Amino acid sequence: MTEKRDLATGLLDREVPEDSLRERTTQVATPERLINRGTKSVVIFRIGVEWLGLATNVFQEVAEDSQVHTLPHRRKGLLSGLVNVRGELLLCVALGTLLGLEPAPERTETERKRLRPHLLVCNRKGDRLAFSVAEIFGVHRYNPEDLRAVPSTLAKAAASAWTVGMLPWNGRTVGCLDDELIFYALNKGLA
Repeated sequence: MTEKRDLATGLLDREVPEDSLRERTTQVATPERLINRGTKSVVIFRIGVEWLGLATNVFQEVAEDSQVHTLPHRRKGLLSGLVNVRGELLLCVALGTLLGLEPAPERTETERKRLRPHLLVCNRKGDRLAFSVAEIFGVHRYNPEDLRAVPSTLAKAAASAWTVGMLPWNGRTVGCLDDELIFYALNKGLA
């Protein structure tokens, strides 16, 4: 047993070759690259053909799309009607209407089976409401410097007035919405 211990001690006490010492010193001295995972986050979703993002702090949940119960004399405009989310009736708004988005083209049977609409439930300073989306990606973190200005070619488009910037994502461009402005306009339009 002492013979094995002496061999192990001899192995640990041996001189380190100069090349290995230099290589290891260089590795340790190199500054570590930190991956910044982002300081802001948005929930990315699609309404019509547009991919949009809204700050995660306004979302409460993603629910299965449910039947919208229309209200008398409120068939057109921002208010789609009322939806039942786990026993609670919420106002369901037409966010696409507010943003002036084109409706999506008819989907094929395969797309209808694969992509089910969802209901996004939001709460901003006590203003709780829901809106329907065609597709949802989920949460995406980004650095504020990744946010690009709205191109001048889109500056006159209706939806551009509601965006704080454009965010590159998965080969697409996502319009990041200004949640304060969106909720202000929705509250004003629903009053």
